Amino acid sequence: MWTADSYTEAGMMESQCLTSVTFIGHSTVLLETPHHSIITDPVFSDRLASVFTKREARMDFDIDSISGLEAILVSHGHHDHLDLRSLEALGRNVPVFLPKGMSLPLVLRGFANIRVMRPWDEVRVGDSRITAVPSHHFGGRPPFYFTAGYQGYVISAEKCTYFAGDTGLDEKMFREIGRRFSPDLAILPIGAYYPPSFRKNHMSPEDAIEAFRLLGAKYMMAVHFETYSMSWEPLDEPRARLEAASEKAGLSGSVFALRSGESICLDGESARRSARPTRSSARY
Repeated sequence: MWTADSYTEAGMMESQCLTSVTFIGHSTVLLETPHHSIITDPVFSDRLASVFTKREARMDFDIDSISGLEAILVSHGHHDHLDLRSLEALGRNVPVFLPKGMSLPLVLRGFANIRVMRPWDEVRVGDSRITAVPSHHFGGRPPFYFTAGYQGYVISAEKCTYFAGDTGLDEKMFREIGRRFSPDLAILPIGAYYPPSFRKNHMSPEDAIEAFRLLGAKYMMAVHFETYSMSWEPLDEPRARLEAASEKAGLSGSVFALRSGESICLDGESARRSARPTRSSARY
């Protein structure tokens, strides 16, 4: 598990990190406090569902380095967010929180601790409060189910982190989440926006900057890009467009597009990029 002395920057010890958020790839993010770890939408596979889309970006993270894992948060049932082999690699006894209508494939694979949440439900996990929040997307996982729930999560501990899952731009929804939680960090998707019709359920980088503004969050971290080719835009385009959009909005210092294995360290007053010392080139 991460401890307050686990991070270094330019050889200096960083002892004020209250929450660390590590980008593993796509929508997989590891959130660590000094007391516990929470992971979102874990997908470590070289190919989605073993036979579909191939991973394009190297995963510079060793999943065996994760300890103190107290919760797995699944936003919805699509294969790039719910990967059963990746869940099994984390252990069948770790609590899995997921939307309504998605339990069956996990039950059939022997998962012992499945907890269904609906938007605005709250639970306590260690020293954190986890709240399921709405998203603007769709759900389903044939042949088990063709429609199911979809949502994001807010993790409130020393710092407040909002993980959006998959979502389109919804002004009313983002304003309400921001009003209720005032997030320190918003983790927002920026890929799978082309052709334009895809933006009904996904955000472009420019949409994500607008969502960041609507939320009133202090910092933004990008996900859902560069790992799997999910739509028709070039794989490297979302990062470039995010950099341009954040610079145009005067937000360059508040927006992070990390590489696999890199982290954001949230301390009492700021956020900074940091390297997680346990990362490696291991791939599941």
